Amino acid sequence: MPDGDSVYRDICESMTSGVVVIGGDGVIRTFNQTASTILDLKRDAVVGRNFAEVFLANAAFDELNEAMLAAIYDGVVGHQRVVNVTIGGNAVPLAVATSYLRGTAGGQGSGRTVVAVFSDVSEVQELKARESELALDLESKHEELRSAYRDLEQRNSDLDILLRRVQVVRAAAAVFVAALIFVLGAYVWSGPGSEVSGEAQRRDGASAPGAELRLATVERQAVSSMITMPGEIRPRGEVAVTSPISGQVGILHVKRGQRVREGQLLLDLDVTQVEIQGRKARAAFLTARAKVEELNNWSNSLEVSRARRAVTKSRIALEAANTKVEETAFLVERGLVPSANKDSAERELRTRSLDLETAEQDLEAVLAKGSETETVAGLELQNAEAELARVDWALRNATITAPIAGVVVSLQQESAARGRTLSAGASIQAGQHLLTIGDMAGLTVTGRVDEIDVGRVRPGDKVRVTGPAFEDIELEGVVAHVSSQASSGRIQQGVPRFEVTALVETLDARQREAVRLGMSAEMDIILQRNDNALVAPVGAVTVTGGKPRVRVWDEAAGSERIVEVEVGITTLDHVEILGGVALGDRLVLQ
Repeated sequence: MPDGDSVYRDICESMTSGVVVIGGDGVIRTFNQTASTILDLKRDAVVGRNFAEVFLANAAFDELNEAMLAAIYDGVVGHQRVVNVTIGGNAVPLAVATSYLRGTAGGQGSGRTVVAVFSDVSEVQELKARESELALDLESKHEELRSAYRDLEQRNSDLDILLRRVQVVRAAAAVFVAALIFVLGAYVWSGPGSEVSGEAQRRDGASAPGAELRLATVERQAVSSMITMPGEIRPRGEVAVTSPISGQVGILHVKRGQRVREGQLLLDLDVTQVEIQGRKARAAFLTARAKVEELNNWSNSLEVSRARRAVTKSRIALEAANTKVEETAFLVERGLVPSANKDSAERELRTRSLDLETAEQDLEAVLAKGSETETVAGLELQNAEAELARVDWALRNATITAPIAGVVVSLQQESAARGRTLSAGASIQAGQHLLTIGDMAGLTVTGRVDEIDVGRVRPGDKVRVTGPAFEDIELEGVVAHVSSQASSGRIQQGVPRFEVTALVETLDARQREAVRLGMSAEMDIILQRNDNALVAPVGAVTVTGGKPRVRVWDEAAGSERIVEVEVGITTLDHVEILGGVALGDRLVLQ
């Protein structure tokens, strides 16, 4: 049976990843053939040598060295990262997994071992880069197609508007011609011989007006004046989702354009660094709390006790010196000792008095020091508590969920003037914009109107929204915004265009399912509307001297009379009558 060491060596040699094992004494124990091939180092020149001699002295392995040293300093098991090394003058990316193991050394060193397993990921990164380039290219082409489609829709709208204006001009010309004929007929009617022919016409008209005249009845009908333009479907609003912590993206659970529910999981953040910060914050908190507890009992601390003992000793010494002065004075009075002894005793008394004063000052200073130190320690404890709370909050919020229901509009790193999209493994900072969710509880529709009609559109005007992709659905909204500046790059046929945004406040489930962001739509902006208007055909109204008139047929008299009227909304085929005629009146068409 093969022993454990041979099995271990066979496993290492059969691995497709490089394996390096470093003992607690810094000596390289294992360096398999794959590691030799990847790093372009001979095994004989590596195994048995000190790690610092082989790797630290070589600047080409700086990032790999940092990964191995991090495993030692942090004591982390299973730490992974991607590093770059320089082999033969070329940068080679390596996926490195390091582990710091305790109690695995065979009696040598400190009984601690660092294991590094790495593999060349050059092809993987090249494939990812190529995939990213293809995605950006596809997105660019998709945007070009959308732009071309919008331009085509805009041209169709321009043609439609032009056609309607031509029809209006034609109708006005027809009215003018009819009025001209009417004037000529009136002239002929009032000329020589007109009495006989006029009488004959009245008799004929009275008996059979339908055979000679075309009549129309004044009736009630809904009329409206509107502007129609193409538009684009957008969300009602956009909500930016930011990162609560600094680190790396762990797992991304959504894609751009995906519908999400409120509270749905969007992405997980890699919390390895935050956990390290958390351990440091907890250690700082425990240290600060212990110091505060110690200072709370400062009056009984060793330093204060020592200062109090010094005061007591100084007071006892002072009392002894005072007694000695009294005794010496008594002996000097009786001539038993020389007077110099009294002077010496008095000097000793003054010295002991100064010692007591100094000891009392030292005690006061120690007590004051405790008060100040306690204040500082309390502030440090508050800082440690705040940092620990911040880290705990970051760990609780490392799983990011959708704040609203809607559609993922973008997955974009805020540092991405380079256009990088958010992906697993991307480095992020606290507060950085991660993605945007479009609010699909309602929607906005953005279109553009020319300089002729922009002055007629006002915020609050009602809007009817339809589209070729949702023909059986009609959305109702209001104008929310009218731009005061022409849109850049939107001058077509020499006419500047101004952006108009309509808001559809809410959508039901069926509408939300059928209408998608980016769809084309048609906006009918209702400028005026009267659902119960008196209307007459356009052909019944003429304008003479700037005043609109109609010819009212009198059935009883078998004749017509000219009546001035007040008009309102004019459509392609009807005119709103505000005054001058009544419901049911019969009008003569030109």
